[in-house]
Amino acid sequence: MTAYRKLSIKMKMFLMIMFMMAFIIILAFGSLYYTYSVYDKQLFDKSSRLLNLSSSTVDVELQKLEALSLNMISDTQIQRALKSLLDDDSAYSSFIERKKITDRLWEHISGAARYVQSVHLIDSRGRVNKYGETLTVSPEKYDRMIEAAEQANGAVRWLYPDDDDPMLVMVRQVRAYEPMTLLPVGILFLRINIERLVEEYAGIDSQDSDIILKAGSEVVYPYRQLPEAVSAGLNPLPGSGGYEIKNLDGREIFLSQKKSSYTGWVYYNMASYDEIFERIIWLKNILIVVYLIAILVVLALGMVFARSLTRPIRQLISQMKEVQYGDLENIDANLTIPTHQHMDELGLLQRTYRLMITHINTLIKENYASQLVIKETEFKALQAQINPHFLYNALDSIHWLAKKNRQEQISSMVLSLGYLLRSSISFKQNIITIAEELEIVNHYITIQTYRFRQRLDFRLDVPADYLGCAIPKLTLQPLLENAIQYGLEPQVGSCLIRVSAEISGGKLALIVEDHGPGMEPEYVEQVLRGEVKTRGTGIGLLNIRERVRLAFGEEYDVLLESKPGIGTRVTVLLPPPSPGKEERL
Repeated sequence: MTAYRKLSIKMKMFLMIMFMMAFIIILAFGSLYYTYSVYDKQLFDKSSRLLNLSSSTVDVELQKLEALSLNMISDTQIQRALKSLLDDDSAYSSFIERKKITDRLWEHISGAARYVQSVHLIDSRGRVNKYGETLTVSPEKYDRMIEAAEQANGAVRWLYPDDDDPMLVMVRQVRAYEPMTLLPVGILFLRINIERLVEEYAGIDSQDSDIILKAGSEVVYPYRQLPEAVSAGLNPLPGSGGYEIKNLDGREIFLSQKKSSYTGWVYYNMASYDEIFERIIWLKNILIVVYLIAILVVLALGMVFARSLTRPIRQLISQMKEVQYGDLENIDANLTIPTHQHMDELGLLQRTYRLMITHINTLIKENYASQLVIKETEFKALQAQINPHFLYNALDSIHWLAKKNRQEQISSMVLSLGYLLRSSISFKQNIITIAEELEIVNHYITIQTYRFRQRLDFRLDVPADYLGCAIPKLTLQPLLENAIQYGLEPQVGSCLIRVSAEISGGKLALIVEDHGPGMEPEYVEQVLRGEVKTRGTGIGLLNIRERVRLAFGEEYDVLLESKPGIGTRVTVLLPPPSPGKEERL
C-alpha cells in the first residue's frame, strides 16, 4: 500500500486500466468455460441416453440367451440323453442319444436370435454334440472354458473374444434334474456374435462405432478394431456412470460411460472433442487474439490519456516549485505566455492558479509600497506619543507622594492603575496563567471598590488546582467591566459579582456572573451576533471568543446566559489542567 501511494497518477491510472482489463478478460473466459461445461453436460446427456438404450438392449438379449441356455440344459430329452450316455457307452446307443441331443439343440436354437453362431454340448465322456459352426480353439482356451463352467456350479460364465475365437462364449455346466441329484452330466457352450448383436439390436455399425464394451481390461466389442492405446486408456469411473475428457491416441476425446447392472460390463461412448467443439475452440482462439489486441490498444490509449492528464499537473507543480523558491519574477513572465488550455477541471485549475499568482504579485507590490508608508507613519506617530516610561514614573511619584501624606486610598488606586496600564500595554505574552489573570482582576476590582464601595459585592472562588491553567490575557477583566457597567451601575443597591471555576464536560469552565437586571433574549442574540457596541475598553464578547478559539481551538468557546430580573452568566471554556503536572507557559 505504501508503494502504491508513492506512484504517480499516470502509473495509478495505468494500473487501474490493467486491473479493469484483467477483470473483463477473466469474466469473459469464465463465461466461455461455463459455456463449455454446459455443452459438456448436454453432450453427456445425449450420449447417456444412447448408452442407456444400447446397454438395455444388449442386456435384454443376453438375458434371453441365459434363459435359452437354461431351457436347453433343463430339456427332458437332453437330460435323459446325457444320463443315458453317462450310464451306457456303447457305440450304437451313444450315436442314437447324441443324435437326439443334436436334434433338440437344433429345435431350441432355430427359433433363437440370428447372432448365435453355434451351440456345443459336451457330455460326460468328453464328446461334443453341436449345432452350427465348428469350434476350433487351442487346448489352453478349451481347458479354460471347461474350468470356468465347473467353477460356476451351474451359473453362466462369459469368455471374451480373443485371437483363438472372436466370438463371445457363454459356458454353463449341465446338471441332472431327474432325479434331482444335481450331478454334472455335461457342459453347454454358446458362441455369440457380439458384433452382429450390437449392430442389429443397438443400431450401431462396428466399422464406425463409438460404442465400446469392456469387461475389466478385456474388450468385448468391437474386437480387433480398437487401437491398443485407446483400449488401455479406457478405465471405469467411480459409480455407475459419468463423463470425462481424455487424450486417447493423440486426440481429445469426450468419453461417457455406463456400467451394466446385469453383466457388470462398462459401456463407453467416445466422441471427438475437437471436432464437436471445433467452432467454439476457433472462437476461443479468435477471442484470445482480439483480447490481446484490445489490451495493447487500451494500454496505448490509456498511456496517452494519462499523459494528457498529468502533463498540466506536472507543469503546475513546476510553477509551484518556482513559487516555493521565491522566483516570482520568472513566474510572472511565464504566466504572460499564452498557452493552449482545455476547459476541463485541470484547465480551470491552471487558469485559477495563474490568476492567483498574478493577484499575489500585485498584492506584494502594493503591500510593499503600503509598508513603506506605514513605517513612515508609525515613525511619525511614535514621535508624537507620550513615552510610557514617563507615565509609569509619574504614577510612581504620585504613589509615593500619597504614601508620604498617608493617603492610602490614593496610593492603592495609583498602584493598581499602574499595574493595569503595564498589563494592557505589554504585548510580550498573549497567553498567561489564570493566576496572572486573577492578579489583573484584583487590581481592577481594587479601583472599582473605591468607586462603588459597599455596592460592589465581589467574590472570587477559583480553586488553587486551576491557577496554573492557560488563558488569553485580558479575558476576565473585560467581563468584569461589563458586569459592573451592565449589572452594577443600573442598580441603586448592591450587586453580587462572582468569579468561579469548575470542570464541565471535560473542559475548565471559568464563570463570571452577576445578579444584575439581566437582558432580554433578543438583546442576548444581538450581543452574540456582535450587533451591540461595547463601552469602556472596547473589548467585546466576540473579541474574547475569537481569542480563545485562536489560542486553543474551535471546541473552546464563550457562552452567554441571561434572564431578566435574575442576572447574567458568562462561561469561558478552557483546556482542563493536565493530570500530574502544572501548566507552564
